[in-house]
Amino acid sequence: MQTRHRFALALAVALSGAAMLGAQTTQTYKGLEVHVAGIERVTIVSLADCPPGANTQRGVIKPGEATEFAAVKVDFKVTPAFKPGVLAKPVLTDATGKTYNTAQSFAEIGSTPSFTCTFAFRVPKGTKVTKLGLESVSIDVASMGQ
Repeated sequence: MQTRHRFALALAVALSGAAMLGAQTTQTYKGLEVHVAGIERVTIVSLADCPPGANTQRGVIKPGEATEFAAVKVDFKVTPAFKPGVLAKPVLTDATGKTYNTAQSFAEIGSTPSFTCTFAFRVPKGTKVTKLGLESVSIDVASMGQ
């Protein structure tokens, strides 16, 4: 019986930790639910606008360069509070407080109820990123696999 109790307690702690981690990566920005789904390090990325549209540019890191792209995948859900207008470009911050900009912009969102975008940030190789910012909204990404 004691083993079951310990297992149930461990499971409850693990689930509450996972719920807290999930909550940290979702925020609301100007009527959009913003959820950071992951970060990947790559040398070639799409620089499509968000939501993806006609822009088909891409970014390439040349062999031997000391930089890489931190490609941040972000899921958006449009809520009834959303009002069309200008949206700020996201900014990525590293563990030292340095910020990195993206070349990508928000396009017209229109009537799309949800969409996913990947924002590319050129960072020095191995940079530990800690948060994604959209004006006053800051989403903790330090614990995500990078």
